[in-house]
Amino acid sequence: MATKIETVFVAAPFWAYVDKETGEFDTEAFETINRILKHYDNQGCVVHNAHRREKWGQAFMEPEQFTVLDYEQICASDVIIAAPGSPASPGTHIEIGWASASRVPMVLLLEADKEYAGLIKGLDAFAPVKTVEFTGQVDLDVLDAAVAEVLAAAPPRPSAA
Repeated sequence: MATKIETVFVAAPFWAYVDKETGEFDTEAFETINRILKHYDNQGCVVHNAHRREKWGQAFMEPEQFTVLDYEQICASDVIIAAPGSPASPGTHIEIGWASASRVPMVLLLEADKEYAGLIKGLDAFAPVKTVEFTGQVDLDVLDAAVAEVLAAAPPRPSAA
């Protein structure tokens, strides 16, 4: 089932997946994230993602640049798809916080048998959030269904001033 969205922001741990010595991005993480990016590219969506924008760790931007850009892209997106990381990714958690405070509908991707902060697990009590638990690769049909469900249930967002 294809989602009817125009813009999506995909958030996931970044620096933790870049080898400090070689500068190479973790292969398994690349495959997981890139598969989701391509899925929404193929649906004709505008897909915002720091990993791809910063060439998978080969062209890191300065914090003053990516912080503003990430925030603006999250707020302009129809939905955010986020993997908070376990152990927790501080950057991804900030992005999740921006999205929830801005009432951007969100799908959280949680790996089965991993530990997550209570605020992540309880976020759906505060914001439009749907959780998808997975093992191995994320089932893209399940992801699409979760996106459709969170969008259908989300209250209208205030327009940007």
